[in-house]
Amino acid sequence: MGGGPNDAGARTDRDHAGGGAAGMARIQTDRTPGVAVLHRRLVLLLALLVGPLALLLGPLLRLTTARAASARAEAEAKLVRRTWLPTARGRILDRKGRVLAQDRPSYDIAIDYRVLTGEWIDDRARRFARSLNRAQWAEWSPDQRQALVALVRPAYEAHWRSAWHELARLCGQSVDELDGRRRAIVDSVRARREAVLGARREVELAALRERGAQPTPEQLALVEKRIGGPISEEQSSHAVVERAPDSVALACLALEGGETMLEPLGGTSQDAVRLGGGEASRSNRADPADTIPGLAVRDAGDRDYPLDTVRVRLERSTLPSPARQPGAVDLSVDGVGAHVLGWMRSRVFAEDVGARAAALERLPGLAAEARVRTGDGVIDRGEYREGDRVGHVGVEGAMEATLRGLRGVRSTSVDTGEVRTIEARVGADVRLTLDAALQGRVQAIMSPDLGLAVTQVWHGAPNDLMPVGTALNGAAVVLDIDSGELLALVSTPALSRRALRDQPEMVFDDTLNLPLMNRPTERVYPPGSIVKPLILSWAAQRGAYRPGQTIDCTGHLLPEHADRLRCWIYKRGGGTHTAQLGHELTGPEGIMASCNIFFFTMGRRLGPAGIVEGYRVFGVGESWDLGAGVESRGLLGLASDERAAGVSMGDAIQMGIGQGPVAWTPLHAADAYATLARHGTRVRPSLIAGRRGADPAPVPLPAWAVDEAMRGLALAVNDSRGTGHHLVIDGKREPVFNAPGVSIWGKTGTAAARRAVATPDGEGPEGPVVVDMDHSWFVVLVGREGDRPRYAVSVVMEYAGSGGKVSGPIINQIVHALIAEGYL
Repeated sequence: MGGGPNDAGARTDRDHAGGGAAGMARIQTDRTPGVAVLHRRLVLLLALLVGPLALLLGPLLRLTTARAASARAEAEAKLVRRTWLPTARGRILDRKGRVLAQDRPSYDIAIDYRVLTGEWIDDRARRFARSLNRAQWAEWSPDQRQALVALVRPAYEAHWRSAWHELARLCGQSVDELDGRRRAIVDSVRARREAVLGARREVELAALRERGAQPTPEQLALVEKRIGGPISEEQSSHAVVERAPDSVALACLALEGGETMLEPLGGTSQDAVRLGGGEASRSNRADPADTIPGLAVRDAGDRDYPLDTVRVRLERSTLPSPARQPGAVDLSVDGVGAHVLGWMRSRVFAEDVGARAAALERLPGLAAEARVRTGDGVIDRGEYREGDRVGHVGVEGAMEATLRGLRGVRSTSVDTGEVRTIEARVGADVRLTLDAALQGRVQAIMSPDLGLAVTQVWHGAPNDLMPVGTALNGAAVVLDIDSGELLALVSTPALSRRALRDQPEMVFDDTLNLPLMNRPTERVYPPGSIVKPLILSWAAQRGAYRPGQTIDCTGHLLPEHADRLRCWIYKRGGGTHTAQLGHELTGPEGIMASCNIFFFTMGRRLGPAGIVEGYRVFGVGESWDLGAGVESRGLLGLASDERAAGVSMGDAIQMGIGQGPVAWTPLHAADAYATLARHGTRVRPSLIAGRRGADPAPVPLPAWAVDEAMRGLALAVNDSRGTGHHLVIDGKREPVFNAPGVSIWGKTGTAAARRAVATPDGEGPEGPVVVDMDHSWFVVLVGREGDRPRYAVSVVMEYAGSGGKVSGPIINQIVHALIAEGYL
């Protein structure tokens, strides 16, 4: 007979009765395998169920969370009305706090283009009609849809007209005046659209023609479809009132972003019900619309340059005798510092947006202040918007991130009326090291009106291409030796903001005079003889010149070739400096007389590698990051060879006198002379006050060699045999420098220049105009009498000839200007 569960248990207990604890252990051991298998199966089953469920729930949870956050942001955006508050650009100041550039507050009242055309009325009416009958809309016929749109449209048209009348009232204009402006904008944009579409169409058709097939009607239809998208002007707002007074701007700003609740069904939904609206239409009869649709108050403030035009009084008693007169002359100077300051434009390009993003990455402090979180996400309060002004060139362009202000934002809760405001921040001021008064004086000195920056009889042999009275272009730099700060950077011809605004073609199309170019930092010239004191000191450092060493001026470097590598004195009359002085030349005498043979010899001894290294230690090949736009590094050599730069021995000989494959800017020249005046310490020139530059760097020049170079510079302008000592006018000598109470060290330079060619208009029988003369250089170090040098001044006049005769009188007047402004 079979037994039940209890019988089996009894039998088991009897079988193990004598086992005690061991028996119990065996009972537990016997049961464990079954339980473990069951547990494993349950765990496996659970894993099979939970794993796929987790894969489904994970993304769902993340999506739900993201949608919740997005929905919350959208809800917050609907409950909060935000108004952006205008800001202003920072000022640009000179070293003494004079305002060089500032915003003149002004605003444009702009309206979205779709509002101007009336398209806004139809768009909003159709959108509202669809919202009333969203479920049935897709099933309705076009006639049914249009019937409902026609029913609600009058409310939007009435609101549009009412808002337009209110805008005219706020702006102090008649509705007819405002309508006239609206029609002019619409006509202009439509004409622009036709032009753009025509250009797009031509591109598409040209592509079809290149395939060699005659376009089919289907292809032409496809072309029209592709080109038919809106142009940018159709997607932006346009100024209906320009340069609005502050009172008008503030009144419009109060309405910008405001809402008015429209009831397109007029308080009853019977017609909507009749058209199939049902319950949905009864519960959604109101539609919020902008109080003035499409209104935007845009910052249109003009950038004002208070010292752009100044009157400068200059004494004429210190000019060369042909131009000398008793008393002073008052000169009007336009565009003071314009090349340095730069200017603004009112069009935003893609590179501006990229530069803004880069600036926020580079300046975390600015990023933290600029970025705010709104219902639309994180927004840059300084982001570019349509119609914004952007610094284009010069300090305005280079310091854009600093000068640009940050808009404020006013957030108003629709529910509670609570207002929270982040105030606008005006852009930071930028202070320059320039002295506006000195800048204006130097610019007046270089104006053709004074008579020094035009060709004169005393300049030398007449030139048919540049008759007496021809205006000369050039550049001047004034640099504080101790600090490296730039006191003046002048480029001529002057850049007239009036011409830039009213006759831009005269500025942009002048390829001969290049009025847009900031010559002190941007244009390079062969240095000519002004490098000779630098070459002497560097040759000493390299062991190519020893203390007290002399060199014989033989008139030409190569004994067997009297027509090559000649000294300038030999070319004029067959003489030599050795014969003139009665002995071979020392280093200071070589500088004083500007002897080519002496410095051809230095170039040959240094060789290609040595001469290239010498130019590099004095700054050729480097720029300065001044914060004023384009800077040229200069030119050195013919190839990319880092050591010799493709320079031959013949090149090295020429480079010893500042000719051959080398060119630098007027700022390079002043900077190099300042390094010499500091006895071999380089201080990077600066233009932005308080901006930390590179630490001073030593240039290993022997002290005795610097002393010889400085003695040579003193002799060049103070000894009657020096090239910078005097002018000869009508057979009589006149000193180049006549300022009292100062000590001057200086060097002239006459550098061979490429011919300048320009075609005036491309028509008519006349050929190209060719300017074919040398550039005129003069660089000086100047301090108070008996004192060390305090300022380095460089002047170059293009295609002007002799350094001493042309640039000398100009640099003399700059010394007088330093005295007049209290620097000497």
